[in-house]
Amino acid sequence: AVVIGWTVPTGVMLLLCSLGLLVGRRAPATSRAGCVRCGEEDSLHQLMAALRDEAAKRGRDSDLGKFEKLRKLGPQGQTSPKQVVEHVVLQLGAGNDEAAFAFTSLPPWRAGTHRSNTDWSKRMDWAKSRVISGQPSGALVDESSFGQLLSERFAFLRQTQAYRLVGDDSEWQQKRGREKMTAVKEYVVEVETADGEDRLVKFVLVYNWLVHCHLISNVAVLSANTERYFPGTGSDLSQHDI
Repeated sequence: AVVIGWTVPTGVMLLLCSLGLLVGRRAPATSRAGCVRCGEEDSLHQLMAALRDEAAKRGRDSDLGKFEKLRKLGPQGQTSPKQVVEHVVLQLGAGNDEAAFAFTSLPPWRAGTHRSNTDWSKRMDWAKSRVISGQPSGALVDESSFGQLLSERFAFLRQTQAYRLVGDDSEWQQKRGREKMTAVKEYVVEVETADGEDRLVKFVLVYNWLVHCHLISNVAVLSANTERYFPGTGSDLSQHDI
């Protein structure tokens, strides 16, 4: 909570309210014609610095809140493809294979007229599927086979300790308006495992109109040692620790 004992500019008041911070009493207006005293001016600068720190923290917390919602409710509208990739990486690192399966693409020939009358029991095989004309195509797996696939081809994702996105890490990869929000998206993620290995992984996502959300269609391991391709990136992946 922030308690203010002096007159606060309207812009600061609005920022406080938008952050949900408690604002105390506002000092009554005085007849002073001079400037604010130096001590109060310094305090106001300190308050603004604290607000900026809080705003940055709240921004990250809102992402964490979104991931928790995705974990509980699964794919849903207004979820960016970047959030899908990060959510799946986080959940696999936490040992939640079910969440990764829930965010895996459904082939178009198995889609019903609504998500409620669609058979979601089989999804695309991350290793064997391809995207053709904007649609996922290839082999399918049920949830049990998906777990086996992870063990055989992507076990390192279960050992993720830290990660960061490489290249275009924007929320929707619209490339200054040249790409539609619902277009096929590709995100490259650098992963550091518990045993210290670095892996460079590409996720390909296709928009699903039944859930109004991008789902993962294909995953490819590009490199087991990113240092060779991205000098300096293999030493510190503290941007997103798990």
